[in-house]
Amino acid sequence: MKKISLPRSFAARVGIYFLLATGAVFAVAFLIFYYSARTLSREDAEHQAEAALSNMVLRIDEVLKSVEVAVSNSSWMVEEYRNDPEKMYDVVRRLLITNPEISGSAVAFESAYFPEHGDFYSPYAYRAGDTILTKQLGSEDYDYHYMDWYQIPKLLEKPYWSEPYFDTGGGEMLMSTYSLPMYDRDGKLYAVFTADISLEWLTEMVNSIQLYPHSYNMVIGRSATYLVHFFPERILNETIFTGTDDMLDRRVEAVGQAMISGQKGFATISNDSLSTSYVFYAPIERCGWSVAVVCTYKDIFAGVDRIRFTVLLVSIVGMCLLLLFCICIVRRQTRPLTRLADATLQIARGDFSASLPAIRKKATEISKLYDSFVDMQHSLVAYVEELKKTTSAKERIESELRIANEIQMGMVPKIFPPFPKLRSIDLYAKLKPAREVGGDLYDFFLVDKKLYFTIGDVSGKGVPASLLMVVTCNLFRTVAQHLEHPSAIVSMLNDSIAKSNDSGMFVTLFLGVLDLTTGRLCFCNAGHNAPVMLEAGKAPSLMKVNSNIPLGVMSGFDYQSQEMQLTEQTTLFMYTDGVTEAENTSKDLFSESRMLQALSSQEDSSPVGIVNRIMEQIAQYTRGAEQSDDITLLCVRYLTREQ
Repeated sequence: MKKISLPRSFAARVGIYFLLATGAVFAVAFLIFYYSARTLSREDAEHQAEAALSNMVLRIDEVLKSVEVAVSNSSWMVEEYRNDPEKMYDVVRRLLITNPEISGSAVAFESAYFPEHGDFYSPYAYRAGDTILTKQLGSEDYDYHYMDWYQIPKLLEKPYWSEPYFDTGGGEMLMSTYSLPMYDRDGKLYAVFTADISLEWLTEMVNSIQLYPHSYNMVIGRSATYLVHFFPERILNETIFTGTDDMLDRRVEAVGQAMISGQKGFATISNDSLSTSYVFYAPIERCGWSVAVVCTYKDIFAGVDRIRFTVLLVSIVGMCLLLLFCICIVRRQTRPLTRLADATLQIARGDFSASLPAIRKKATEISKLYDSFVDMQHSLVAYVEELKKTTSAKERIESELRIANEIQMGMVPKIFPPFPKLRSIDLYAKLKPAREVGGDLYDFFLVDKKLYFTIGDVSGKGVPASLLMVVTCNLFRTVAQHLEHPSAIVSMLNDSIAKSNDSGMFVTLFLGVLDLTTGRLCFCNAGHNAPVMLEAGKAPSLMKVNSNIPLGVMSGFDYQSQEMQLTEQTTLFMYTDGVTEAENTSKDLFSESRMLQALSSQEDSSPVGIVNRIMEQIAQYTRGAEQSDDITLLCVRYLTREQ
């Protein structure tokens, strides 16, 4: 490495020393000013974001409250005319006339409440431009009895704001529904009175507030799903957790948890290695949503950075001028000595001048690199165009089946490990439907260091089974948030499914609640296959479970829970009958004994290894045979107590 040395000129040395001393004093003063300005800019951003959030929350709350008041004030007409079904059209039409913020309203009656109108009587009024139209909402294709806006207020027995959804067959738009359950004098539910609001106003109102040029706002629902976002394609399709998987800073997960738990606060997030954002968030308590303002580091400190750049530029220019000034002054003072030294040197050498030719090289590599990139671009464009033509025909044919499968598979968790920060459990699951859509299900979630998990199998195949599977998954998520004991959860699921089970379908289900701090497992079985327990040093064995009856067979059944203590490193393997009843080309079943034999292998005792090993064994056994039933596996390994 070449050693850096100061110039030999006395004038240059004095100028450099003076410049270094002046630069040190300036640097200290500049740093104090810069960090003080940054602090003031950050505090100003916090105040602006807090004011913007408060304004947004207040405006949203006012709209939601006005809808609730309007529905409550009109509910007496539903009660007044509930024996006159045709009058209900006037009730919902009048509600829209007097409340322009409401885009649709329905009075959805219980099944066969008016026998002459069938099982799906629901007068509905909606806006079509400046006109208010009415229609009969319920039908075989639009069975509202299974929809969240009807089921949840019915189960909770109180008014409810639904999660935003696109209402196909009803309002035909992205909206949220306020539902008011209606009861007769005997306390029996006879209808649900609803009011729909389009979420276009929410998007326009939230996006109308922009603190900085590159800042953006977002709103998430109770389940962390995006309701408003800078990227429209993420709305209702991704959550704050799945939409940020590519971010290096995982503090965004804590922000998401804080938002869905109704907290208010501020966090700093590094989007990638070069950019940072500040996230300010606050809850909308009336409906359980949460709104956030995301401001980039560059926007907040843009003014400070401009001042910094200007000051540095002026300082550099000033120091250069100062250096030249110092050199000129010193040289002027030492000019007699310099002239004497130059004259002596010229005489001693006998040569008074010398010149060196200027060497210039043409940088032709840049043009070559440019030509290479142009050629690569043309080749890439041609390749992409050819690929689009090749795949477009196949995508058109498979799009509908793929969309249906993606929608159903989106109902079950697919991210593993689901709880990477927990050391107490390891969990893995896999669902392989026999057709494009199936009736198997599994689900799990964590609340207060308790793992709620379930696996089930809907009777039948195809679309009917998939619809009941979706209803069961939604009910499990909703009911388990309010009930803790497995038998109470299963009883509520059974009563809800049995009340509207005209098709006679049923669901076998195993539901467990594992306390991660103690290892205590409380479970309830509803006609499902007994799980297999895998303990270190012991052969696999079936758990002793009470069979009970499947869900939907008979309402009011008294389900019994069971409890057991899990030791550390114990694994629970749960499955549907698609595993044991998998057929080979000779129609022989895979059987329970083959499954237990495969589980006895100790090659890989992790849940991922166990599930993959069983799937491989089934694939080898049924090679060449068509899959006859859905196959679902759920494996939970209790590692150690959670602190």
